[in-house]
Amino acid sequence: MSQLFRRVLKPRGQTPELGVSSLRHIVVAGGSIEEWRSFDAPQWQNRLASLARAGKASGARFISVHPYDIGSTESSSMAQCENMPERLIIDGVQVTTHPHSDGRMRLCSVLGAWDESQEITELSLDAVLFGEAGEPDLVVVLGPPDRLPRSLMWELAYSEIVFIDQSWADLHSADIEIAIAEFASRQRRFGGVDP
Repeated sequence: MSQLFRRVLKPRGQTPELGVSSLRHIVVAGGSIEEWRSFDAPQWQNRLASLARAGKASGARFISVHPYDIGSTESSSMAQCENMPERLIIDGVQVTTHPHSDGRMRLCSVLGAWDESQEITELSLDAVLFGEAGEPDLVVVLGPPDRLPRSLMWELAYSEIVFIDQSWADLHSADIEIAIAEFASRQRRFGGVDP
């Protein structure tokens, strides 16, 4: 059986302390599709502006927002959140919302639409999934530390994950700043484990 795609190994061994300067792309996973739908346009604008401020303060240029949605019966296709902007540039930070409740289905959808003449590699898949933002450096999960959101799949491969015990409705930029401080204190292993 042929290999579906080839993994490219990230740097291993000794890696420098992270520091905020290495932070480019932040993913925030929080809230259910139902909670997202309950937000009106000003609430969305305020929430995304708050995330952009926290990201900008750390030097991040991209923020992606995904639902948490564990246990939801919601369809895995794009949710209809009419008040939710899909992509905004706020203070130089690109904030993108991704209302897919199942990251596995999103990944399968991308692979199903793949041009057969193009080789599927980790780099080519990253380019389609993340575009200019690139692979996330930090994933902030609003939820318990013993469960990962179904909305994320590929994003978790090499990202640093920080769990924040906060609800989507009560999320503030200070919560993201706490996650960024945790990120800055870590030594990045790119999916590896300590020897």
